[in-house]
Amino acid sequence: MMEPALKYDQVDLSFASEYSAPHFDDSLGTWVLSRYADVLAAFHCSSLSPAGLNSKPLSDRMPESLMHEMRRETRDALSPVQLRVWRRRLLSAARALIKNISADQPVELLSAYARPACLTLAAMVTNIDLREAERLRGKAEPIATSAAEPFDAHLKASARTANTKIRGCFRVGPEPLRDSGFVALAHTLPRLLANAWFTLLSSPGQWAVLHKDPKLAERAVEELLRCSGIPRILFRTAIQDVEFNGVHIRKGERVMLKVLAANLDPQKFTSPHQLNVKQRRIRHLALGAGSHSCVGAGLIRMAAVSVSRPLFDKFSNAELAKPVEWRGGSGYRFLPSLWVQFGVPSDLMNPE
Repeated sequence: MMEPALKYDQVDLSFASEYSAPHFDDSLGTWVLSRYADVLAAFHCSSLSPAGLNSKPLSDRMPESLMHEMRRETRDALSPVQLRVWRRRLLSAARALIKNISADQPVELLSAYARPACLTLAAMVTNIDLREAERLRGKAEPIATSAAEPFDAHLKASARTANTKIRGCFRVGPEPLRDSGFVALAHTLPRLLANAWFTLLSSPGQWAVLHKDPKLAERAVEELLRCSGIPRILFRTAIQDVEFNGVHIRKGERVMLKVLAANLDPQKFTSPHQLNVKQRRIRHLALGAGSHSCVGAGLIRMAAVSVSRPLFDKFSNAELAKPVEWRGGSGYRFLPSLWVQFGVPSDLMNPE
């Protein structure tokens, strides 16, 4: 029997989503997990394999052995040594950009800072010239927009066309660090940063804490990923019958993981909607967990800290200068622009 197609206007993923035990949603044709403990267990469950919105037949999926080999190659390419090299170059680029940002007037932080810094990183990681990266960025935009609202058929068609145009432009490195890696770094990463910075700007006193002690940046990024990380939902497919937290999921059935809800689960986190950049041991699920966690997690964390910390170093405080407008949907929400008014800059930038 053909599974019912998921409709984007049927999916309720607001911040006020209700937490419940695992259950099957007949209208969506999928199991739904929203509690932190359930989503974490699903990430670690070997019987639940990553899937798209409407899972391909199991026989059409990539062999597990090939997936493991691809992940191994990607982890090797993202070694700590390589990340340190990219970190130095990214910090240099970020500090050059931040020289043009002052407290004299509001600045649109995405176009003036986040996007060019992230594009520089995208060019480094995918081994292409920066001018070529600038050319490809526009071509790749439909792919990122479709990921933000994956239930929209029109956006999905535009993404397929864009994929065809850029796929052959990247020929070096592991597959995940080619065209898909470029889209993630050139488009998704600046959107992640904008979401995180908006959350920080909306939390009184938290920017000042980071300016006073910029070494908290790494800890703050983890808390920001918990509160405002990109993924709202992910999907899994049962590759065999499995008993899961009190329910029986049959082979071939689809499972929706509400990652956003899990990261705001009051059963797991104290004051889940309140940002605390001093929080310790933040075990969020924004980058997954277990054997199918985000293979580029180290790269994302390095980039988020490297691009954010110069802002905390330079400016004593910051506030929103204009109202924001959210776009995207069930995949993730994002800000097309973020206008910020910075406070008095410090005389010296931290040399680290």
